Amino acid sequence: MSDHLAAGAVATPHTDATAAAHQAFADGGNAIDAALAAAAMLTVVYPNQCSIGGDAIAMVGTPDGHVEVVNGSGRSAMSLDPADYVGPDGFVPVSGAKSVTVPGLLSTWEALADRWGRRSLGDAIRPAAAAAAAGVAVAPGVHRDLVRERALLAQDDGARHVFFPGGTLLGDGQTMHLPRLAESLTALAERGTAEFYHGAIGASVIDTLRRLGSDLTTDDLRQHLPTVENPCSTTFDGAEYLSSGGNSQGTFFLQGLSALDIVARRLGRIPDPIGEDASIVARILTRTAADRDRLLGDPDNAAVPVTELLSDDATEALAEFGLGERAPAAAAQSRTYGRRSGDTVAIVTADTEGNWVSLIQSAFHAFGSCVLDPTTGILLHNRGASFSLEPASANQLGPGRRPPHTLMPVLVRQDGNLVGAHGTMGGRAQPQVHTHLALNLALGMTPAEATARPRWIVGQMEAGAAAPDEPSTISMERGVPAPAVFDLNDAGFHLKMLQTLDDSVGHLQVVRRAPADDSFQIGSDPRSDGLTQQGELS
Repeated sequence: MSDHLAAGAVATPHTDATAAAHQAFADGGNAIDAALAAAAMLTVVYPNQCSIGGDAIAMVGTPDGHVEVVNGSGRSAMSLDPADYVGPDGFVPVSGAKSVTVPGLLSTWEALADRWGRRSLGDAIRPAAAAAAAGVAVAPGVHRDLVRERALLAQDDGARHVFFPGGTLLGDGQTMHLPRLAESLTALAERGTAEFYHGAIGASVIDTLRRLGSDLTTDDLRQHLPTVENPCSTTFDGAEYLSSGGNSQGTFFLQGLSALDIVARRLGRIPDPIGEDASIVARILTRTAADRDRLLGDPDNAAVPVTELLSDDATEALAEFGLGERAPAAAAQSRTYGRRSGDTVAIVTADTEGNWVSLIQSAFHAFGSCVLDPTTGILLHNRGASFSLEPASANQLGPGRRPPHTLMPVLVRQDGNLVGAHGTMGGRAQPQVHTHLALNLALGMTPAEATARPRWIVGQMEAGAAAPDEPSTISMERGVPAPAVFDLNDAGFHLKMLQTLDDSVGHLQVVRRAPADDSFQIGSDPRSDGLTQQGELS
């Protein structure tokens, strides 16, 4: 790396995380260091959406335009018997210790810092540790999820101690005290992630999980390693969009975008997702979601046929399906648990040296498994809830398997040069949220305009193995113009109205290179708590 300072741009869903990233830039860090500082801070201020007991997948682009993916997603216990994971509803439990897989977030951070960072990982973690020690204000988004998930949190001793101080649920703006988490973060900053994967912090987490019924062991932690992978890509509106493959749903975003590029050529215009072309976009997203549910899982068990999905013949057929006239037929409901909120955060950064980062990390559902280790203060995710118990499923639960992952970072190249970093929360809907963004940008909007524009989501909004909404259901924010509403109704979709700027349709974070003068343009979703400034940065 060069020795001079790398100024840069950042977008995150929380102002404290954005500030931490800017401070990392000021202290001489590059885009990777800034992303890690924001990521660490988010595990303190946004425990509903991410935790060091969760997973992460990141994409890094370097000044020469090269892009790689760090997939830190963890595996199920090597010793498990799937028969022991059948919940009362016949599915893998959505919360509790049995929903926890090996947390891979810390390994992702370490790989990013070691491979591309200018500063140490400890430098990124220390401000988050200090914030946890001092206590942080409960953000509006955190409070909404505390209210929604209070019953599950109240069942766990560790979660109850943190989120119900004195027996009362934390309120909006109150101080959330996290001394145990502060101690863990400090130890990780001083002695590295081995304290988790090979040391006392991880041993404490495993002890808590096993006491509550998990099969995870310290051997499972010790054997965990992130993988560095090549991205998948496709072309849309003359730009190359790249996302993660493997057990990530990124491939299915690219599948839909490839078809929409064909649709745009056929129509002679970019399809408008909240205009008269809404049903075209919805039909394509319905089909890609169905393919995702059918095909996505651990590649070691059943590899996604990426080449086939992105082939000319397949995308032509998908475009023809989109240009049809009716919504897909409804399928039978397979699960009826209520909506869990929260799930994921996105951090996007870029610097003047030409480094770009899209980092996505999560607790999966809000507060993950709702299990918090009282000794370390670490909240555990519930990524294992994505596994299926169906024997023929691509994501069938088995020993040592990675679950199908909603996390999908996105970078954009134009003529070989990186021009964009995109990320969003949204669970199963992440490919759809990214599609809205890509279409809005192609329609000429700035990142700020594109992230704030009303959105809709078609089909299941849950990120677990199954969920209530039918493929023909569209959950739509208020503010979508009448032409789109009429078009979707006429096409046979069933509309379910959401609030204006409803956080269930995702929190987009965007950094783009402005074509006119090479300045950075930023879009931070107003549905999140990260809006500090929008517009251009030089």
